Amino acid sequence: MAKNHPTLALDIGGTWIRAATVTHDGQLLGAHKQATPTSGSPSEILRLCAQLADEARTASPVPPYGLGVSTTGPVNPRTGILYDPPNTPAGFSGLPLGPYLREQLGLTVAVDRDVNAAALAEQRFGAARGHTDFVYLTISTGIGAAVIADGELLRGTDGAAGELGHVVVAPDGPMCDCGRRGCLEAVASGPAIGRAADRHALANPGSGLALLRDSLGGTPLRGHHVGAAALNGDPDACEILAAAGAAVVSSVVDIVNVFNPQRVVLGGSVAMGEPCWIAQANAAVRQSALQPGSETARVVATELGDNGGLLGAALLLDQLA
Repeated sequence: MAKNHPTLALDIGGTWIRAATVTHDGQLLGAHKQATPTSGSPSEILRLCAQLADEARTASPVPPYGLGVSTTGPVNPRTGILYDPPNTPAGFSGLPLGPYLREQLGLTVAVDRDVNAAALAEQRFGAARGHTDFVYLTISTGIGAAVIADGELLRGTDGAAGELGHVVVAPDGPMCDCGRRGCLEAVASGPAIGRAADRHALANPGSGLALLRDSLGGTPLRGHHVGAAALNGDPDACEILAAAGAAVVSSVVDIVNVFNPQRVVLGGSVAMGEPCWIAQANAAVRQSALQPGSETARVVATELGDNGGLLGAALLLDQLA
């Protein structure tokens, strides 16, 4: 990241595409944001990404020297081409995201998973400052993870390491979009929590969740509906969230045992809506993780929130060196 020139950053999520230039000290300049077209074709998404990035570049007071892109789903960081993302529409496998933006903008382009970018941002600017070994776990529409070991991203053979959301936590549990049963993502992500509540509502017509579903015109419940119902004291909503939390907490203990990190950083809208999970995870690590990890690891909340992917995208160009 050049000290005298900001870096152009693009963050492609399931809901929003955001673009900005990012200074060396983590300031966002000329930010632009637009809803991700839920029915957009791959070519339409590519054009929108180029448009937003160009608008952010035009708004920058100093010409940015390159573009970093964080995106949902697995991507080959060497080529900038998407693998087959489990949470995106058909047709995005093989999308030449990096090559297209490089050609359209005339800039050096680095592309990586959004969770990898967020982990780099937490290391530089956020909850993992000063730490060389940590795991970033994000719980939102999907569940993703990034592993920093000895100060470097753990990438794996194809650049796709860190898919801890697809570790099975309930072998007889619900189907996951990846094709297996009982993945952490199928149990504790926002959509998974909504589906669990919906199943309960349909099976128990007189329950509070069923009445909530009826009040919404019979539309399926979503994770945020469950969170609101739990805050209002609905016992079934509380039980569903507790089950999801228990799966997350158990997975955090596994993460500590496998990676021996200094920190496990929890991010994502679901985790941020359930701050008690962090306290529960710390207690479980102390009680159940193997030594010495049980004594050294701490579970903490993200400090960067939704800006992590955008800030981290700007750091991806450093990974090309």
